[in-house]
Amino acid sequence: MYRVFDNFIVTIMGPTCAGKTRLAMELFNRFPIEIISVDSVQIYKHLDVGSGKPSQEILNEYPHSLINILEPNQSYSTAKFQVDCIEAIKSSLEGEKIPILVGGTMMYFHHLINGISDLPEVKKITRKEIEEEFYAYGIKKMYSYLKEIDLDAANRIHPNDTQRIKRAIEIYRETGKQMSILQKENMSKKHPLIEKSSILQLSIIPKDLDAHRNLIARRFQNMIEEGLVEEVENILKLPEVDHDSQSMKSVGYRQVCEFLRDEIDHDVMMERAINATRQLSKRQITWLKGWKNLISMDNDASLLLKVEDLIQS
Repeated sequence: MYRVFDNFIVTIMGPTCAGKTRLAMELFNRFPIEIISVDSVQIYKHLDVGSGKPSQEILNEYPHSLINILEPNQSYSTAKFQVDCIEAIKSSLEGEKIPILVGGTMMYFHHLINGISDLPEVKKITRKEIEEEFYAYGIKKMYSYLKEIDLDAANRIHPNDTQRIKRAIEIYRETGKQMSILQKENMSKKHPLIEKSSILQLSIIPKDLDAHRNLIARRFQNMIEEGLVEEVENILKLPEVDHDSQSMKSVGYRQVCEFLRDEIDHDVMMERAINATRQLSKRQITWLKGWKNLISMDNDASLLLKVEDLIQS
């Protein structure tokens, strides 16, 4: 069996609704592990229903690091995640447990495993201006704009990857330099702990994508029935939280905010949220299909058997 003091790390990646958390809990029942969440929405307190966060009962039985670590008015970044995740991994290894990193925020995984370039911070006003432009012009025009200012970056970013397109434009607006050039000047460096670790990279990619799309629709309908609109109303009452807070720009939450501002009706909110979640899932799968050294299965049960085999070998 792999020994935890040999710096053995397991990652479980996949699109939303793929069964990642279920697999992590099954592994928790079989091996000495610590679950570390890799989710850019579940980091926030109070964002429970819309983030698909495990219930408090589940968290009590299967503790997750890096869940509920921020207030909804706070911002976060991949660089901050890397610092927090490394600390969680160290704590896990020191406790002689295998760190299992579970989630669907591919940028977090990418920077953790491959390193992160030392790029400049972007002012809040710059980020807000670009956010407003995306809202006004749409992703297609903003992607075309990115191709004009930084073709190399655009060629490496999927046309539907809103987060990365925004980031590249933000860097250009803030510095006047192309992100692709800055990344070459500041080559990504892996954290020493990651560099010396043995990482077993796993993913769940649904085989029947039509069925998965239907599952996403049912899941959001369930979120509405479980009180997502009421959840957002309560979050917006918290100090220093508004529709422009980073937490409220997450998929699902953004569309509910639009509904609460009377910009769209209930049916349009449902349609937009479901479509946005499907697009997110598609981007996640696109990331995974190009991922190196990845073991993929189409369901969590099959992957569980494979992981048991690998860990016990």
